[in-house]
Amino acid sequence: MTNKDILDHKIFYRRNLPHYQPESGIFFITYRLNFDLPLEIIEKLTQHKQQFYLIDNYLGLCKNGQKYLSNPNIAQIVKDSLFFMNKEQYELYCFCVMPNHVHILIKPQEKKNGTFYSFAEILKEHKGSTARKANIILNKTGSFWHKESYDHLVRSQQEFEDTVWYIVNNPVKAHLIDDYRKWKHTWIAENVKKEMGL
Repeated sequence: MTNKDILDHKIFYRRNLPHYQPESGIFFITYRLNFDLPLEIIEKLTQHKQQFYLIDNYLGLCKNGQKYLSNPNIAQIVKDSLFFMNKEQYELYCFCVMPNHVHILIKPQEKKNGTFYSFAEILKEHKGSTARKANIILNKTGSFWHKESYDHLVRSQQEFEDTVWYIVNNPVKAHLIDDYRKWKHTWIAENVKKEMGL
């Protein structure tokens, strides 16, 4: 199997987590910095049906570990990269850059050949470019992002709006601010703001 085959769009594939990407869907994707989760969290994951929420709660409230995305210059690199491929590889509806993880809401775009950009393709380019720039700022080498990401297909307008609220309220839930509008690293597309009355 060639590298190109790995990056091609597939409706379903599995790494450690299952990934489901039907064509022309809207997806909530979360990815984090590269660090090991504590043993007690890993043990809970095997018993917990809603694994994403367990990990996300831990990441939001985590007082230890790397928080490289708290550096405004690194957060800006991530934001600039997300904007750079907006309308090219995907339509970007919303994002939030947290101290140790990122939430995005996107719709992968169709290519000229009729296929759609895959998560693997989008994230490989985004993670690769941001990791290189962040490591220069941090004067470090090695993996910056964890190799795995979490993705979820948004199945209705109500779920879309609930997901936008979940993303923008993440800093509030993590007790970093008391109003989502105060977080400098959150963005919502203007058409989404208008539709939701934000």
